[in-house]
Amino acid sequence: MRKIYEHIEYSRVGHFQAILEDAGIQTLVKNLGASGGAGEIPFTEVFPELWVADDADYERALELLTHYEPPDTETLTDWQCPGCGEDVEKEFGECWNCGATRPGFGEN
Repeated sequence: MRKIYEHIEYSRVGHFQAILEDAGIQTLVKNLGASGGAGEIPFTEVFPELWVADDADYERALELLTHYEPPDTETLTDWQCPGCGEDVEKEFGECWNCGATRPGFGEN
């Protein structure tokens, strides 16, 4: 068993777990509900962790998840939709008006 991901937000860990489970990769999430211990133990030790049950699935799982990791929004700028010309805030990967994908978003 190998840890593949951890994050302060359980929703992101849960999303990644669903992606891997849908691909047939068995997973386990550790530290659910451990946030209550923050303060008594270092906060980084209570982040939810996603583990791949079979080490042989690790590389495939890692490859799958790299396509879903959002870019660091601190390095992004607001953008103009190529589909409809709408101005869109930097945090969004899709145009709120027409649903077009941000150019370069999710591409490796």
